[in-house]
Amino acid sequence: MITQAKRDYIHRLFDECISEDGDSLEMQSKFIKDEGLEALLQVDRPLEKIENLDLTKNQLTHKGILFLANCSRLEKLKRLYIGENNMADRGAVVFAQAPFIPNLVHLDLRFNNIGPDGGLALVKGPFKKIQVFILQDNATGDETLMTLAKQPGFVHLRKLNLYRTDLSDMGIKTLAKSKVLKKLRHLNLARNIIRVDAALALARTKTLTEIETLLMYDTFIGDKGVAALLKSEGLSKLKTLRLT
Repeated sequence: MITQAKRDYIHRLFDECISEDGDSLEMQSKFIKDEGLEALLQVDRPLEKIENLDLTKNQLTHKGILFLANCSRLEKLKRLYIGENNMADRGAVVFAQAPFIPNLVHLDLRFNNIGPDGGLALVKGPFKKIQVFILQDNATGDETLMTLAKQPGFVHLRKLNLYRTDLSDMGIKTLAKSKVLKKLRHLNLARNIIRVDAALALARTKTLTEIETLLMYDTFIGDKGVAALLKSEGLSKLKTLRLT
């Protein structure tokens, strides 16, 4: 049960953190926890106007995510920053069916203790407009990436951040052949256990031809992999290749 003191505190926070035009709510590092998020979603304020919501670093767990996923008031939400919490697989599964998912263009889920099951549920969600998708520092693995690469809901994706997400060559090989991700421009694959075969697959891509920024530092692609990327005809628009 939410205490009146908690409700009053959340009301004050909302008023402090809402933008002048009412479309952005910046609540990063407020440590509101699950009960605070529940109170926030019941606040007597115009949540219906919010397009940008930052809930980064608020000690949220699957319990709070359940309230968020069941909230019907965030009908205009386009950008959600909810990294550095503890959503975990249990939270990711329910979050993937949130009513605002089809309208999101930007979703940042970094550092959320999400594994393969949660990752797979997320990429199977009803995305339609997503352009920026950040899974950084979640151990979601190859199957999540392989599924994402085939999901029509990601057809508008411009930026994909898979930094340290337990990827191997297998996942990258599927990614390199994706017919869905033709608009992708920024790809972060750094700090994964990927080797020369992954680099060769990317170098031979016939579909990821719009990539301008590729981050592959702290991997194991070696000199042969680097050379292949630099000479790649498929990656002819590449402007930034970070390997160290």
